[in-house]
Amino acid sequence: MPGLPAVAFAASQHNGRKTNSDYSVSCLRTEFDISYRSRARDFNTGSLRPACPAGCLLIQANTTFIFPAKTIIGQQRGLSIIQWIYGDRQMNIRAIKYGFYFLTILLFAGAGRAEQVNAADSEMQSLRGQVAELQQQMKDANERHTEEIKLLREEIELLKQNQTGTAKETKTIEPSQPPTAAAGYIEKPQAAASSGFQSSNPDISAIGDFIFHGGPTPRGETPDTIAASKTAKAQLREVEFGFSNPVDPYGRADLILSIERQDNGEYKPDIEEGYFTYTDLPYDLQARFGKFYSVFGKANMFHTHAMPWVDRPNVIRKFFGDEGLNDGGGEISWLVPNPWDNYMQLTFDVQNNGNEAVFAGDQAHSLMYVTHLKNFFDIDKASSIELGESFATGDNANTDGGHRSNVEGLDLTYKWRDPQYGLYKSLTWMNEILFSQKEEGAEDTVNSHGMYSSMEYQFNREWSVFGRYDYTQFPDNSGLHETSYTTGLTFHQSEFMFWRVQFEHTYGENYAGNVNRNEIWLQADFLIGLHPAHQY
Repeated sequence: MPGLPAVAFAASQHNGRKTNSDYSVSCLRTEFDISYRSRARDFNTGSLRPACPAGCLLIQANTTFIFPAKTIIGQQRGLSIIQWIYGDRQMNIRAIKYGFYFLTILLFAGAGRAEQVNAADSEMQSLRGQVAELQQQMKDANERHTEEIKLLREEIELLKQNQTGTAKETKTIEPSQPPTAAAGYIEKPQAAASSGFQSSNPDISAIGDFIFHGGPTPRGETPDTIAASKTAKAQLREVEFGFSNPVDPYGRADLILSIERQDNGEYKPDIEEGYFTYTDLPYDLQARFGKFYSVFGKANMFHTHAMPWVDRPNVIRKFFGDEGLNDGGGEISWLVPNPWDNYMQLTFDVQNNGNEAVFAGDQAHSLMYVTHLKNFFDIDKASSIELGESFATGDNANTDGGHRSNVEGLDLTYKWRDPQYGLYKSLTWMNEILFSQKEEGAEDTVNSHGMYSSMEYQFNREWSVFGRYDYTQFPDNSGLHETSYTTGLTFHQSEFMFWRVQFEHTYGENYAGNVNRNEIWLQADFLIGLHPAHQY
């Protein structure tokens, strides 16, 4: 080890006796060089002491240590103190090495402990953040639930005010039965008591549909509408009156009257729907008779105020007319058992063949047959899918040769509603495609098709935005077609009124020639009274 300092030791006495000389020890590298100022002898034997064979530890340079002989442990004599203090050189090197190891272990242990402390602090901060987030979520949920409970209480009070008359009970009917009947089902009472079941006050409602239309009036959608009609810019398009109530323990009646504005400015009353429904048939069957919308697809069954748009999709108007498939007849529906335990409903309608778009219309002397299969299943707690297949057939206007029209349809509807914010966020994606085969001669059949795809997103309790794409051919002439893009915004002022603005761009070719028009609509609908829920 280069550069070791020299260390001098002086021993003055041992056991009270003075030495005849002192000695000095000089250390250079790893050897001792002992030089005597006078001949030092062993204190016990008197013989000369040899040079110290041991190495020396690194001690501060130019330092002199005085060791009284009486302080030597073990009562060693003379230069034995130097050997005792410095010991064996290998032993000292081993001590240094072990000391270095011990210090290294302490350093790493301290660093590991610091990392553990930092990790624990970080985890604690994360847990505190999660707890704060959960507390905020619970606070928000509590506020929403409080608001929902308030609204439900208001609705209950409103129902109590409107339903002043309840089902009158007789001695043979238990008091718990009338509310069950209002839900659409009741145990069959004695026949003599059925006359006492009917409520004196049915659910009555009135709905007003006001629109403002800006832009050119559509023309050429049929051969009879090539000239532009003089439609008013602002008009009360329709007023609808609804009456609904259970009739007896076996079913209920629904009556919807409408007063609609015609192109000439006059208002025409009409029975939009009126039917009696048997709700208590065996084998999961249900039946109705009267005048009603055919169960074909989705958009055909919408009432004007229940549509998510201002106007019906183009393919529905071209194939079925402005009023859709709607006529008198009968219907039977069956909940189909299936191994997947999903909601599956098969419906069969037999109605008058009065539709003028693809069927006989005013020349009808036969019936129209419509069948529909609905498959409904949940994807998860927040979303569901409805898949439907429809088919309608009947004689068309050219009945002299027994020509028929067939229309097939596929509909797919996806619905999502946020399970945590159900009143504030939802999504509905609706799609339909229709195919028509209209016989017009012995070997002449017009094959046409059309479709629409619509999406509506509710981003707030009151607000929703929607968009729709339409493409359709004409059932009388597949060479003609129209394409349109629609977008709009709806504001639900309350459960009883909404505002809607809509923009629509249409291009293509129809009976009036080339089409390229832009239209803007403003709609306001309001409800008075209790209106029955429409089919989901």
